[in-house]
Amino acid sequence: MTEVVEKKIHSHVLVGFNTDSKGDFWRPSETNQVERYENEVPLQDVLEKLFDWQAVRCPVEVILGDGRRLPYSDRHAIVHSKSEHIFKIATESYVIHQYHEWLIDNIAKILDSELRVGIAGVLRGGGGAFVTVETPEHVVSRHGVSVKSKLLAASSHDSKLATSYKMVGTILMCDNMLVANLWRQKAPWNNRHTLHSLPRLELVRESLGIRLAENATAMCDFVDSLAEITVSDEQWQQIVEELVPIPAEQREQAKSRLENKRSTLHDMWNQDPRCAPWKGSGFGAFQVFNTHQLHTAGSDLTRIDRNMRNLLSTESQRSDELVIATIKSVTGTTTSN
Repeated sequence: MTEVVEKKIHSHVLVGFNTDSKGDFWRPSETNQVERYENEVPLQDVLEKLFDWQAVRCPVEVILGDGRRLPYSDRHAIVHSKSEHIFKIATESYVIHQYHEWLIDNIAKILDSELRVGIAGVLRGGGGAFVTVETPEHVVSRHGVSVKSKLLAASSHDSKLATSYKMVGTILMCDNMLVANLWRQKAPWNNRHTLHSLPRLELVRESLGIRLAENATAMCDFVDSLAEITVSDEQWQQIVEELVPIPAEQREQAKSRLENKRSTLHDMWNQDPRCAPWKGSGFGAFQVFNTHQLHTAGSDLTRIDRNMRNLLSTESQRSDELVIATIKSVTGTTTSN
């Protein structure tokens, strides 16, 4: 068995460009192993530390009461080649997307340039994996928010996620990742596990709209548009009450949890260095809720996996859009962003 399995590591993440962030959610725990790099993550480390195994197809049998074994002919187990962990029972049509091929080799083809890995990780003991590709440089918005554009690639062997590539942006002071759909209308590209290879690369590039520099500029405009919304203390109170409602008939235990959440949000608005510098603005309000969701809410034991799954699905986007809509509604803002 590998060291990762013996320690029952749920997630193993390599975090590059570590000097960018003032505080992130890539925190080690008893189930999360995190390694950090001052610059980009060496590609060799990704291949040797994360993707040094394959998912393999194994036959499935049914053992009868008398000990006889019957083959289950139209099903196969998808298994970790080293730990022998079973990810899923799949049909004949299921195609394995090996991580080194779909998250490294194919990204190099799509970008048609040298890979510079920002963050890479395996989740759920290898059931899922992701890689971000980015430039070393970041961009600073007019209101002093440092951001970086990334291409995020992810896949799974446990069917928690289709193989997908999408553009994202990062707010560097907290490493909060936001989907680019918040400021641009390009859909992620998905490939279910029934296809053996990528279609024509130009179609994938067009679907994603891969322009790291342009995406960073658009993200700056998005951040600045929020920073230019004035939020008074009374409006902030209303935003919190609308996004964290406490129904009168709520049970005392649940009411106490919601009151504690409100108190935490107020503290972040006033004191958290990731949010307080923009207190009084729409960006400050957005940053409080986004940072709370990524860094504070829920258990640290599953935080990395949960955050990445929310980002790769539509969960994070829906949550962020609700916060933005509430900020604009309360402040009477009618801008297009």
